[in-house]
Amino acid sequence: MREPNSRNSGTRCYILSGLGADERVFDQIDFGTFSPVFIPWEPVDPEQSFESYVRQLSIHVKAENPILIGISFGGIIAQEMSVLLNNRPVLIISSVRTRSELPLMMRFFGKSGLHKLIPVKQILKNKNINYWLFGTKTASEKKLLDQILADSDPVFTKWAIRQITNWQRKEPVPAKVLHIHGDYDRIFKIGNVHPDYIIPGGTHFMTVSQHKEVSQVIQNALEKLAIRNM
Repeated sequence: MREPNSRNSGTRCYILSGLGADERVFDQIDFGTFSPVFIPWEPVDPEQSFESYVRQLSIHVKAENPILIGISFGGIIAQEMSVLLNNRPVLIISSVRTRSELPLMMRFFGKSGLHKLIPVKQILKNKNINYWLFGTKTASEKKLLDQILADSDPVFTKWAIRQITNWQRKEPVPAKVLHIHGDYDRIFKIGNVHPDYIIPGGTHFMTVSQHKEVSQVIQNALEKLAIRNM
């Protein structure tokens, strides 16, 4: 877990990356006066419950008044973690607030059990599909995505897909939640979510591809959450 550096010494923010990703998707993000602490994905037992895993990761949150940040699947985890941590405020990026915001196909796969048939290893290796889903365009973006997916654990990925497609949250968590989303996100389409901030042209990889614009919006959102967190 990467601890805060001297440049960012304000409110501590605990960050969960997306499914199969890690803190590299935040390498170019400027958190301003906020102190980022990255919580790594830990190995999971294929039979481990979603609730158990959320509790496992929540142990890393040690600050008194933290803000939780999650991107994609990390946004789902961060919201559930907030419930365990006295409703700490949450910033989600390229994510969803409730099950109804999940794409219909994801909900169908979860309800029918078809998620079990998803060929995870093959999908992780299929560059063209992943370039399209994540919206990567430049050679450097594609290279980074290739590296992230190559380092992904298929066991964890398969488990996480089951958790996403079977997520049962019907109402938003009680905590204050702010949501940043790109209007060109192909994984969680803009028409099915209700974000507080929309990044024009933003894809599921926008923390990399539009890092300057996203950095400004993140700082603005964190300032608002910090005021509510006092």
